[in-house]
Amino acid sequence: MSPKPLDGLRVVDLTHVLAGPYCTYQLGLLGADVVKVESLKGDMVRGWGGTEEQLDKKLGSGFVPQNAGKKSVSIDITQKEGAEIVLKLSENADIFVENYRPGALRKYGLDYESVKHRAPNIIYTSISAFGHTGPHGHRPGFDDVVQATSGYMSVNVRGDGPIRTGGPVLDYATGMHATSAILAAVLLKEKTGEGQRIDIAMQDVTMLLLNRNTSITASTGQESGEPAGNRDGPMLGRFQAKEGYVMLAGYLPVHCRSICAAMGLKRFADFNGKAFAEHSVEVEAVVEQTMLEKTALEWDDIFAKAGVVGGGVRNLTQVLETGQPASRELLTSVNSAAGEFEVTTNGYRINEQVFKPSSGVPELGEHTQEVLSGLGYKEDRIKALINERTVYGDEHR
Repeated sequence: MSPKPLDGLRVVDLTHVLAGPYCTYQLGLLGADVVKVESLKGDMVRGWGGTEEQLDKKLGSGFVPQNAGKKSVSIDITQKEGAEIVLKLSENADIFVENYRPGALRKYGLDYESVKHRAPNIIYTSISAFGHTGPHGHRPGFDDVVQATSGYMSVNVRGDGPIRTGGPVLDYATGMHATSAILAAVLLKEKTGEGQRIDIAMQDVTMLLLNRNTSITASTGQESGEPAGNRDGPMLGRFQAKEGYVMLAGYLPVHCRSICAAMGLKRFADFNGKAFAEHSVEVEAVVEQTMLEKTALEWDDIFAKAGVVGGGVRNLTQVLETGQPASRELLTSVNSAAGEFEVTTNGYRINEQVFKPSSGVPELGEHTQEVLSGLGYKEDRIKALINERTVYGDEHR
């Protein structure tokens, strides 16, 4: 088996919901040994969606995709001995990741300074909505709130006002960016021999996703043009098809000419930029009418064969049916106590290798006793901790 970039590195994962767990999931895909520390109730997303069996096992569809391959220990960090267990874990770890509200872990002795005292060479990563500095650093937030506060929704306006993107894209983008920061910190630690402190905010990441808009507004003091719509030109935007919708990207005359050729619109085949501008109303009307002759997927097939910058709007089922994700090994099967799941891989190739989870999806506290034994706890002491509700072990499942 080929080596992975983070083989041999250990991660203490004190994260929950999506952004933090997706970061540590990426680290696990790259070979790190990830120990997920959950409360006695478990990560709140264990109960998000899925079949009755999956929810009964606390393996909801909201939890599975970013937690495969990890070990789960269930610890009450509000108890002194519970927090001590996490500190002991940190002593043997290379990376510590948490996504609590800034300052929240201080009262449990699991803040950066406390962990650093026990593990001086740790790479301690904090993920939060607004970061650990600034006038909004104290505020909590989820993906949808940050979409509002960051300017992200202001450039996506439809119908009656700004809209939220239909998916937790900021959570996942923050997880990816945090992974990038940790990889940079690993390299920096190799150069300096010292531990590293990472502070990453969802709002910052969102403003990076709006990089051009953010730069223009910061440079000029003005908003960067009108909010994006569904149609920005005669062959630029969303068009209704016979069934479904098509997106065209006719940014330049060469793009427009190729779209016209693929659609059989010979009358516009030799138009230059000036001609397209002068006849924009006519061009748009003809494109709209012609689009209604075929379905979105039929147009998609035509554009794919012609190499045109346009495509049909697909749902995820239709995307999977194309076979493209499978050819990219974007998904892999993992086992769990509630059956088999499809989860995503790392999404890129290194030397033709795609990185996948090393094991299945853990039940809540599945590895508590194994991990505590590894820390030197004796069997009767582990049983006492379980009975005292300091940790959650096999007896509770």
